[in-house]
Amino acid sequence: MQFRFPAIPVLLLALLGGCSKDYPNPFAGQITTHPPTADATLAFTGNGWATSPGQGREAFSANGSGASLTQLTFCNQADHPCETVEVVIAPDRQRGILRVRDTDTNGDGVISPEDGESLVYVDLTRQATAVLVEATQKVTGMDWSPTADLVVYSAQGIGGEDLFRTDPVRPTPDNQQDTRNLTCASAADGTPACDPLIRERRPRIDPSGSFACYERIGPDGKGQVWIFQNGSTLIPVTSGGPGSQPLAGTPYVVGSDADPDFSPNLGSLVFRRLTATGNGGLGSWDIMAVNIDGSNLRTLVTGSGWRGAPDWGIDNSIVFPEIDPQSDVPSLVRINADGSGRNVILSLAAGFSLDSPRWLALAP
Repeated sequence: MQFRFPAIPVLLLALLGGCSKDYPNPFAGQITTHPPTADATLAFTGNGWATSPGQGREAFSANGSGASLTQLTFCNQADHPCETVEVVIAPDRQRGILRVRDTDTNGDGVISPEDGESLVYVDLTRQATAVLVEATQKVTGMDWSPTADLVVYSAQGIGGEDLFRTDPVRPTPDNQQDTRNLTCASAADGTPACDPLIRERRPRIDPSGSFACYERIGPDGKGQVWIFQNGSTLIPVTSGGPGSQPLAGTPYVVGSDADPDFSPNLGSLVFRRLTATGNGGLGSWDIMAVNIDGSNLRTLVTGSGWRGAPDWGIDNSIVFPEIDPQSDVPSLVRINADGSGRNVILSLAAGFSLDSPRWLALAP
């Protein structure tokens, strides 16, 4: 299914503290937004609104069959280039967070990945936004707790790329957020109390709101899947696969494990593994799963194509983006937890983009 839209002028229990349940709307920046429809089960980013490839992505929602397609954000305007790289919808389905690329931080006149990506709060019903983390911090991943108003994200920290927690809204009278570095503390003299060569990124919170999984990249560039729990404990789950060739323009080498997500019963993790370079610089990635204790490592999807970050839904199915290496056609693909039952939910024409699918919480 190919879609087009006209451009319209958009964790942990130990750390929750006293999160406010009052949702004020103090934001000055107004944009056009829409909440997902009642039957929507999936959110993702894509540029199918455009008449030609290469345009900025926006956030969309759809149901599990690809119907009820709705554009959620409209930030890419002629006088203000903008791209929604990633979207996470809150459990109430009315609010969310976006990873947005729209600032020329290095002053070269072009908005590019090198400028970094900001973390933006969006109220989809009130059509209001607020920047929670500036693009200069280079946000690389994010998630909203399924049980509380709590956001975790990865960005540049005091010792490299670290995990953080923050409030998704600013409820305090002095308009301050409670933001903390989770994986790199600062010593009394201000120096980092962690290894600056370790990159902790792409966090995801489990369905109970108690743990987080993430990818951890060491100095050799080999990504691994780790779990963060009890406010400070870091536990390795995978050690990566064979290979050492760098994938140019990325932090990964062949064999890296990336983008983990919990199963609904908390017993397993799904993730992707880089198996080869190529594919126009995107690399070839397998979709894999593993028990949270590191046992029963299994491959769910393999082959020469690029596959993006997977998401494991409450119905026990897994969705991920994929680009066919022969046709260059991007798709959102759904599989069962054992890798069977492959079903293409949506596809675009060659050269367009579909990415970052997330299952939505059930409509109330």
